Amino acid sequence: MTIIDFVRLILKNLTLLLLVPFLLGSMVIALTMNPSYEFSSQTILYTGLATGSSIEMDKKFNTQATNAAFDNLINIIKSRETQEEVAVRLLAIHLMLPEANPQFISNKLYQELKQKVPKDLYNYIETGDNKLENKDNTWIVNNPLPQEINRNNYEKTVQNLLTLMRSSTNNYVYEIFNYDSDEHYSQKAVSGIKAQRINSSDLIKLSYTVNDPGICQQTLAIYNRVCIKNYKDIKENRSDAVVKYFENELNKAKKNLDQAESKLLEFNKTSNIINYYEQSKAVAVVKEELEVDYKLKKAELAGLQAGTRRLEDKLQIQEVIQIKNNNILDKQKKLGKLNYEIALIDAEIKSSNKEADITKMASLKKQSETLSNAIENSVNDLYKYQNSIDGVQISKVLPDWMNKVVETENLKAKIQVIDKQKNDFQKVYEEYAPAGANMKRLEREISVAEQGYLEILHGLNLAKLKLQDSELSSNLKTVDPPYFPLSPNPTKRAILIIAAAFLGGVLTLGIIFVMEYFDDTLKNSIKASKILKLQSLGMIPKIVLDPGGINLPFIQKRLIEIITQNILQYFGTQNSKQKTKTIIVFSTQKLEGKTVLAGNIAKRLKQEGKKIVLLNHDGEQKFIKQKRNSPILNKILGYPDPRIDIDNPFLADVSNYLDSSEHYSYNLDKHFYNAKNYTDILKQKNIELDYTPDFVIIELPAIIYNNYSSELIINADLDILVCRSNRVWSNADESAISNLREDCASKLNIIVNGVNINEIESLLGDLPKKRTKFRKKIKSIFKFQFFNKNQI
Repeated sequence: MTIIDFVRLILKNLTLLLLVPFLLGSMVIALTMNPSYEFSSQTILYTGLATGSSIEMDKKFNTQATNAAFDNLINIIKSRETQEEVAVRLLAIHLMLPEANPQFISNKLYQELKQKVPKDLYNYIETGDNKLENKDNTWIVNNPLPQEINRNNYEKTVQNLLTLMRSSTNNYVYEIFNYDSDEHYSQKAVSGIKAQRINSSDLIKLSYTVNDPGICQQTLAIYNRVCIKNYKDIKENRSDAVVKYFENELNKAKKNLDQAESKLLEFNKTSNIINYYEQSKAVAVVKEELEVDYKLKKAELAGLQAGTRRLEDKLQIQEVIQIKNNNILDKQKKLGKLNYEIALIDAEIKSSNKEADITKMASLKKQSETLSNAIENSVNDLYKYQNSIDGVQISKVLPDWMNKVVETENLKAKIQVIDKQKNDFQKVYEEYAPAGANMKRLEREISVAEQGYLEILHGLNLAKLKLQDSELSSNLKTVDPPYFPLSPNPTKRAILIIAAAFLGGVLTLGIIFVMEYFDDTLKNSIKASKILKLQSLGMIPKIVLDPGGINLPFIQKRLIEIITQNILQYFGTQNSKQKTKTIIVFSTQKLEGKTVLAGNIAKRLKQEGKKIVLLNHDGEQKFIKQKRNSPILNKILGYPDPRIDIDNPFLADVSNYLDSSEHYSYNLDKHFYNAKNYTDILKQKNIELDYTPDFVIIELPAIIYNNYSSELIINADLDILVCRSNRVWSNADESAISNLREDCASKLNIIVNGVNINEIESLLGDLPKKRTKFRKKIKSIFKFQFFNKNQI
């Protein structure tokens, strides 16, 4: 489709394209004569989720977390629970009002509410002192109740209605909220509140539109309060649960730590441990010193015993000396025992320092001194023996011997004491060895319990900080309270009218385009040739009463000339020696216009000096009687007059321009069905021509409804199929000519009849018509011929 075709299509249907939008616009105007006015209000909440202060000083900004927080808040605002409470609170205010208050509800809506609310619902309305109590300043600021309603009664009423709604599914409050028919208290109405974040700020804007200004303002005010409360409860309850968890775990950890410390304390008491590590270190040092002292004394004792034996060998004492010596030995033994007891008591005195041991120690020492003196006296008696058997003076040998014997006994006593102390130290080691392992285990238990306690305490501190931070961040504030809308919103009536008109125009234009695109009619010679796959000889326009200023007679004459020229050119290329050329004109359907076309072709050939014979199957033309009444619908829609101009010379009977010897009729009988050429048809009427015609044109009846002679068509020199342009080429048509395609494909041509006058431009160019210069210029522009002229 070219631009010219597009413009012509628009101009052709211009009235319809204007009428349909006009009718739709008028319909919308009629339907919106009494519009329902709506009022809008909005409020802004400050959240502090993005840039608000926080207790966590090292807290970093996280875009994803911030967006998630805003999504959570908006979802809470849009949640069903929030919408339920808002609807019930709004309903409670309206039910508790003694009369209509424009700040809360208009008189009309108030009366409607009174009529549809059941009387038993007022049993849930709390009544009493109507003095307003200002205990909750936040509620009063965000949603000021009317003076007629007591806040405590209002809160009780809200709880009563919520309990009623949640108790069953067949009560009035549940039904009014869940049915979409109510405009103010249903979930559908309340969910009309829009919540959105303002750009990337901390602000959230709530907006609402409804048909009453008071309900609009109060619904937003209630929404503010309910959203702030619900969001704060969710945030604080979530953090408070974490704090309680850590507190419980901290109490358990404290008990475990106390039990571990109690075990260690009890173990220290049982094991007499004050400071295990210092005590064990002291015991080890004393034991080491005792071992060294023990080894030194053992070595010293061995030396003294050896010296004593050497002195005794030197002394050969007489029997007296032996007796005295025995006495001395007895005393020495006693002295050794006394020294042993003295050493023991001395050790006990060092450890306990008891007064009884000190007294006993003094007594033993006194006995020891007495015994030592007795031994010394006995020894002095031996001094009278001057010389030993070796000639050594006894006075010199005896003191050395005596000293060594006494010292030997002292060492023996000390060694015995050290042996006992070693046994005591072994018992202490046996006690301290497992005590160390048990202390390590108990200390490890205390360390683990203490570490766990500190970790839980740290978690508790963080949870408390988080709780405090959540309390700060959940404290939403109303920055811009909802206002009372004084004027209604501009109606969308003008937009609806324009949209209806525009939509009507677009749909109409779309339908026209779709019909044009899916138009399967033959339409013109080019399209018909593509569909039928046959060569076209030309086309004839539809002969209408009003051709629109176009010189239709000239066009008809010129088109017949073109068809005749094509026919002559066709025969000129055949090189046939036969003088008479037979042309068969036929159609598949009735009323295709073949009679008119055959007559006008014959007329034109006669004008060119050709001898013509026209054979028609019934000898007369049959036209549909044209109604003389002008079609009103076409005039209204701006379409051209579709009536045929039956007085047009082109449609004249052949008898008006052919002689009686040039046209004949034949009957559809057996002679016709057996005819092989035009002479056989003439013999049917006993006609003998006195001349040899140049062209014989035979018109056949519609081949779908009538039989025909196949040999007649095959033997013809040219077969012309006439088709109407405004019909679809069907399977029946194709089946009717399928045999002819095989037998006479090269001789089969088509002529398209009754085409739209504008389609003739494909053959004649611009149609002869009076046009203004402006129209010519516009047409040149649409053809993109900006600098071309029609003349040289």
